[in-house]
Amino acid sequence: MSTAMNFSNKSFTPRPPDKGAFPLDHFGECSAFKERFMECLRQSGYESAACRQSAMAYLECRMDRRVAQLMANEPLEKLGFKDLLNEKSEEKPEKS
Repeated sequence: MSTAMNFSNKSFTPRPPDKGAFPLDHFGECSAFKERFMECLRQSGYESAACRQSAMAYLECRMDRRVAQLMANEPLEKLGFKDLLNEKSEEKPEKS
């Protein structure tokens, strides 16, 4: 009895990532933000939830560098930072 499996019936069609490419930062435009994020991860025992502020700042840097096309502009709410944005707006005193 043969134990070999026949995979010829199924074909795999690759598709691009949902958010497109995430190119390397060749000129180091956002390396300071990346280093702060990595340091936060090391200090927190690689608990990414503790470093969400740093992650948000890093992604904002990438989106702001439109000339280098490091990342397409995307609302931070869609990237999972809605709760952090609400905290920021609550901290700002209202102008009278």
